[in-house]
Amino acid sequence: MEELDYFKKNIESQIKKAFDGNVVLFSFLDLSYGAILEKYAKKYKVPFYKYGHIINSERNRYILSYYDVSKDDFKIDLFKIKYNNKFTSINHRNVLGKLISLGIERDSIGDIIFQGDDIFFAIKRELRSFILNDFNEINNAKIELELVDIDIENIIKYEDKNYFVSSLRLDCIISSIYNISRNDTKNIIINGDVYINNIVCMNPITILKENDIVSVRHKGKFKFTSINGKSRSDRFNVTLSRRI
Repeated sequence: MEELDYFKKNIESQIKKAFDGNVVLFSFLDLSYGAILEKYAKKYKVPFYKYGHIINSERNRYILSYYDVSKDDFKIDLFKIKYNNKFTSINHRNVLGKLISLGIERDSIGDIIFQGDDIFFAIKRELRSFILNDFNEINNAKIELELVDIDIENIIKYEDKNYFVSSLRLDCIISSIYNISRNDTKNIIINGDVYINNIVCMNPITILKENDIVSVRHKGKFKFTSINGKSRSDRFNVTLSRRI
């Protein structure tokens, strides 16, 4: 929570700079921290912009500014990783781990996405020379980097499934979709590991609404898609769409 408190104080400080006419550029923020920044910006009526070089990106850089901004103002590079996939397999953890091992801070790295055999990652532009010179292998496999000018899309897919639940409470829904006990579910929520629409929720009895997006740390993400009525035993028939 200390990190979160520091982040909120920093936002207030940056908002003051924007009030003074400065253009404020943030490092990459995940969905949760981005939602907090947006909440503060709306509260103080400061215009904000976000961009991650990837459509549907989950990590974006934000700008606070009373002036118009362009994509170039976000100072983001997008790279494609080229390697021989016949002899090695590379996953998300491999790419992120290698970048971190080079001394790059996590907030300097945007999304890392896979499209078939292609791997893309976004990163702060000021690291371009370093990346091109020092990021040349993953898992002892040689790689080449190609700078990509166009935005690409992170294709997000969900799988729908119907459930019969006794309540629309957060703890009940999570227990049902992940098949874990209500007691364990409550502990997960109270520990701050659950987010509704990118905002942490520590109240197990929160009632979910249609189109809410719920993220559970180490388990995944799902959409509360619809309420389809009730069964004869007075249980709710709901559709939950689990991200795949």
